[in-house]
Amino acid sequence: IGIGGFKTANAGWLTLTAPPKTGLGSVARHKVVVKRPFEKVFPTAMKVGADKVGRYSLTDELWKLFREANVLYWSKSLLKLTYDFIDRSIASSPEPPPFTVPRVRFVEAGLALCHNQGGSKPGAKTGSTWAVFLLEELIEGGDDMFVKFIHNMDANPLLDELDYGYDIAEFFVFMQHVQYVKTSKLAFISDYQGMSDSIHSILSAE
Repeated sequence: IGIGGFKTANAGWLTLTAPPKTGLGSVARHKVVVKRPFEKVFPTAMKVGADKVGRYSLTDELWKLFREANVLYWSKSLLKLTYDFIDRSIASSPEPPPFTVPRVRFVEAGLALCHNQGGSKPGAKTGSTWAVFLLEELIEGGDDMFVKFIHNMDANPLLDELDYGYDIAEFFVFMQHVQYVKTSKLAFISDYQGMSDSIHSILSAE
């Protein structure tokens, strides 16, 4: 699918032996994005060429992806905190807001650990972990539908006022303000990107 500043992304599918009723893996061959962190390997004086993708050790990879999964977990909690504030404010108001409140969510995601089955690698212990991946729900629609609303280095919308999705970007700025205040200036979601139809949005875990 592509390569970002820190992770590679490949198309894949997920089938669970005991699938949940909803969410990631609830259907057979569930389309997912398989993400894995990387480090750039720069060319040396002896080997001139383009930068290459290097992989971390299993220990480092596990730590990085567990941290990524935890960030997504807490981001969902902050999102719920924001909507709880909005819903309470609307319920206590004598009149409803003169606009439709956008409803957004993060992609479903989870960690996939690969274990040795025995005989797959010489000297490898059966059941030991040999790889880990971050699996995310695939956002359908292609690159043309994917929008970066707010960059993680700036609290202002990346879109211009006349751009499609600017109203959602402004809503995300409002959400950041609520999160910052409600957590006593401790945390807010700093990167909003995904797909939007102006009322509902699906956000990636970047």
